Amino acid sequence: MSKKNTIILLERLLNQSRKDKLMYLNAADRQDLPAFKRFFNQQALFRNSMFYDFSTLLTEQGVEAEDVILKSPDIRQLMMTTPGRDKKNSFAECLSQDLLFKTNLEELIQVDLNEKNVLIYQKHLIKIDASINENDLFSTEVSAKAFLTSGYL
Repeated sequence: MSKKNTIILLERLLNQSRKDKLMYLNAADRQDLPAFKRFFNQQALFRNSMFYDFSTLLTEQGVEAEDVILKSPDIRQLMMTTPGRDKKNSFAECLSQDLLFKTNLEELIQVDLNEKNVLIYQKHLIKIDASINENDLFSTEVSAKAFLTSGYL
């Protein structure tokens, strides 16, 4: 595949890792349990690392990350939190985004055949897979607790 496809996917993953980092930070803010808060904060750190790696790879391709980021000016909206935060299942929301991220990352692995880059992508794929598994487990746990406390039993 072409260098252009690699750049398009790197740009997509750069913006998605930035957006997902903020999503995880906001999810951590909504949590009361320390284990859940720690999980979301750790995932935000992973997304920050991914952002840095994708930024570096784009720079190596001759694309400045700042130019890519400016194409998505919704960052301020994503950072806003409201005092009356909703209590939706943050795990299900993050799981959905991680599945999309994984799809894009797998596509990039097929397009960019540079061995050094593929090692970076695979490292991130392992972290995304682990996040998907944990999100799925926590989402099921949170949904089960919500059902048990709803009075339907």
